Amino acid sequence: MNLQRGDLLRVVVVGGGIGGAELVRNAATKEGLELVLVEPKERIECQALYPDYLGGKVEIEDMTAPLDPFCRKMNVAHAKDRATRIDLDDKRITCEKNDLDYDLLVLAPGAVQNYFGVEGAERAFSINTLEDTVKARRFVEKSRPKRIAIIGSGPTGIETACFLAENTSSAIFVVEMMDRLLPTLSRNASILMEKVLGGKGVEVLTNKQVRSIREGGVTFVDGESLDCEMTIWTAGIRPAPLIESLDLPKRSGWLLCDQYLRVQGREDVFAIGDCAWIEIGGKLATKTGMEAEIQAKHTARNLARVAKGTDLKPYSIRASTESPVALITTGCGCAVGIYGDLCVPIPKRIIYTFKSWIDKSFVRRFK
Repeated sequence: MNLQRGDLLRVVVVGGGIGGAELVRNAATKEGLELVLVEPKERIECQALYPDYLGGKVEIEDMTAPLDPFCRKMNVAHAKDRATRIDLDDKRITCEKNDLDYDLLVLAPGAVQNYFGVEGAERAFSINTLEDTVKARRFVEKSRPKRIAIIGSGPTGIETACFLAENTSSAIFVVEMMDRLLPTLSRNASILMEKVLGGKGVEVLTNKQVRSIREGGVTFVDGESLDCEMTIWTAGIRPAPLIESLDLPKRSGWLLCDQYLRVQGREDVFAIGDCAWIEIGGKLATKTGMEAEIQAKHTARNLARVAKGTDLKPYSIRASTESPVALITTGCGCAVGIYGDLCVPIPKRIIYTFKSWIDKSFVRRFK
């Protein structure tokens, strides 16, 4: 790959998910920047629609967009490669096929599934990537499991349970280690969602920590077990291997950022999305697609400021852990909106229409 350097600031963006793709889309309109996107996948994917796909409500074309045409349109170089190492002193990225140098680096590789060392967790299905979600859907359609256990009751686990309850004849079980559903959201949200799942015949098992996953079921730490033909793991994420390999300031494994979304101590490295720990003014940013998009737009503007030699502007967190924002699909063309302690009392079909429009519009903007 011939990527010639000129008088422009070369910005290399690692990761073409929601954060990375949105940053490229916004930064491409700024002067003084030469953009390179490092992403091995051929398509931008909207992870928020994975549960919809699993439930047969959308198809691959509805939640993906090809990267190459988008990058050509934006005059951005697409290095279809996987970054494996970053030399921060020499400002050089080693990939599986090529090496790239940079003036400014934006890290947006997302996160990977965290199995927390659970024995046999590799037997579980996952919907953390498109490839994994396709495998899970094929299994549901081909094997028609009678009993499905979903490990984890965050928004993804809840949406997965709702879609499967609506579109299969399987008995659905949601397993949560904590004492309530949606443990990162308000108790009001937990109470509401337990009613929603109960109305769909989904059985909720709280205070259940998984010890192991075996063929045909799940065993818990308390010695009890749950027999099922399919287990889907949605219980957590951890930093991508590339992020784990970097000798940079971190908090709980995530890259520690300053108020400008630069990695602390580095004026030439920014981090956005799931890989970043962003805590500003006592508020901690949530790891959501909405927050990643806003971070991406802000960083694009700050990159332009670097090119112009002007002062950066600090970031303002929109969705914090103390006032989280969530739109959760509950099946049957309905969804609920959650903001802090408030469960938005708008008709659920209107919220679903709004959420569906948001998710699908993300894909459309890249086509």
